[in-house]
Amino acid sequence: MSFSRLGIVFSIKCCLVFSGSFSNRGRAQNTVSLDGITPQDIFGYETDVWHGTITKSALSGQVSLNDGSLGLQLGGVADVGKGNFAGLKFDMPSGVESAKMSFTITYTSAWGAANFNCDYTCNVYGFTAEGTSTVIGTWSLQNAKASLTQNEPVDVSFDLQLDPDANYSSFGLIFNNTRVANAGGMGCEISNILISGGAVPEPATASLGLLGLGALLLRRRRN
Repeated sequence: MSFSRLGIVFSIKCCLVFSGSFSNRGRAQNTVSLDGITPQDIFGYETDVWHGTITKSALSGQVSLNDGSLGLQLGGVADVGKGNFAGLKFDMPSGVESAKMSFTITYTSAWGAANFNCDYTCNVYGFTAEGTSTVIGTWSLQNAKASLTQNEPVDVSFDLQLDPDANYSSFGLIFNNTRVANAGGMGCEISNILISGGAVPEPATASLGLLGLGALLLRRRRN
């Protein structure tokens, strides 16, 4: 499975540009867990490897990690208040001042009760080197079946609240699809997952940039 389309793109100040992408460096896991995925789980994961969790074995296959997209379904056998999860640990450049997360969510299918109700959420975390987590961004979609129109993509974007005094060692995100009421099911595809923002270059990098600019100006003056 490839996740080359799930990426991180940064526009660095002083015309310095950083780009990278989420890559699947190991086999993605899709397991049964009544506890879903916790921030501490994310901290313990290998960087850039997706993990999917379902609450019952009967829901197997309802978290799918495909090329460039994440399928997150929820079936009627799920208990009210429980759901399916997908989580990822990732890095961002040092010196990040501001960032946002964006993705596209598309309602792909539904079955069972006409008034089946489930919610989608996404939390983004910043971790210290010791593993202490802080929520730095959150998004939620209540009653997804009524809020979305089938096969019509919706673009989502929200800011990440980065503490300038925090020394983040890594970051993570958790997508969750939770059953709220009634027996039925629905699924959505989440694609184009992107973290973007601006960062201050390292002092050495900035100095090299200034030296290069000075050399260019000197050359132009001589000419």
